[in-house]
Amino acid sequence: MLKLALAFVLSLPAASGFTASLQNSVVRRSTKLHFHPEKFNRAVDCASNYGLCDVDELLNLAQDLEDYQGCFYEDGAEACQKEIDDRHDLSNVLLLQGEMQERTRYLKEGNLFAYDVKADQDMHERDEFIEHVVPALDL
Repeated sequence: MLKLALAFVLSLPAASGFTASLQNSVVRRSTKLHFHPEKFNRAVDCASNYGLCDVDELLNLAQDLEDYQGCFYEDGAEACQKEIDDRHDLSNVLLLQGEMQERTRYLKEGNLFAYDVKADQDMHERDEFIEHVVPALDL
């Protein structure tokens, strides 16, 4: 019954800011009932602690932040928009961190240039070692 009354009130034309305010309030409250802020906590933890979360978790959390509609914490149009902007920023941080983890993994496991540089460095270190040790053995 309450849902029916609420649907009726929300379908009325907005004669004042009250209806818009009521709509925002209802949407916010109903969204809160179906959303678990633990994901927000985990997203902030992962973004703040590089390497804490694997790439899949980073991507999932970023998507959850992007998918969330409206405001969870803030009231008022300006504060709500700031929350949304900052949530999107946090999502971008998670995506960038995931990209950095993948690029670092590739650098360690498959980047031919990095392999060649390391092999060249090892060869020079071996040559320097031989230059210093071999003459010392002739004593």
